[in-house]
Amino acid sequence: MPRRAAVARRAAVALALAAVGVAAPAGGASAPVPAAPPAVVAPAVAASPAIESQFVARINSLRAGQGLSQLTVSGELTGVARRWTDQMVAAGQISHNPNLGSQVGGAWTKLGENVGVGYDVDGLMQAFINSPSHYRNLVDPAWTHVGVGVRVLGDGTIYTTHNFMALPGGAPPPPPPPPPPPPTTAPGPPPGGTAPTTAPPAPEPTTTTTEPPRPEPTPERVAAVLDPLRSLEE
Repeated sequence: MPRRAAVARRAAVALALAAVGVAAPAGGASAPVPAAPPAVVAPAVAASPAIESQFVARINSLRAGQGLSQLTVSGELTGVARRWTDQMVAAGQISHNPNLGSQVGGAWTKLGENVGVGYDVDGLMQAFINSPSHYRNLVDPAWTHVGVGVRVLGDGTIYTTHNFMALPGGAPPPPPPPPPPPPTTAPGPPPGGTAPTTAPPAPEPTTTTTEPPRPEPTPERVAAVLDPLRSLEE
């Protein structure tokens, strides 16, 4: 009877090991445990409000140089831009938001979008300027608001989305130039001298708006991939 019990116990142990997929080798040695497959490490992604602010400042600086109004940052546009940038990062490529019009509320009359990927703000902005369709978005006088989304990968790659919006009433006009200085009058002569003379009035200042020269793209800037302009109108 004891011998039969011992055999039964050995059979029960063998059955339990088979259930978890591990077979005990002969002689009682432990079976080698297969190594786990290497974990796939996703690239680190970080938001960067500081870089977003840099893009907005560059856009408004460019517009000021063309005598255009400054764009107001829209929280709604910024949220849409950030969410779309997240989707581009997940996809590993840039593309335009097909639902931009339905994701922006309010009584907008026109929407536009620039998207890009590169390694620094200067290179991306220059790539936008070098592209005629993107440049038109940057200096469109109809825009009143802007929202920029940025995500930075662990290797420094920058994905960005720039959304533009025009609200009814159009953009406010740029501030007028300062008035010319008043004409100066030469001091009168001493008594008995000749009649005083007055300096001619200063000429009216003229404002000339010129488009900045478009530098030739370099291989580094071409690496900032861009899509053609997409504009939505009601």
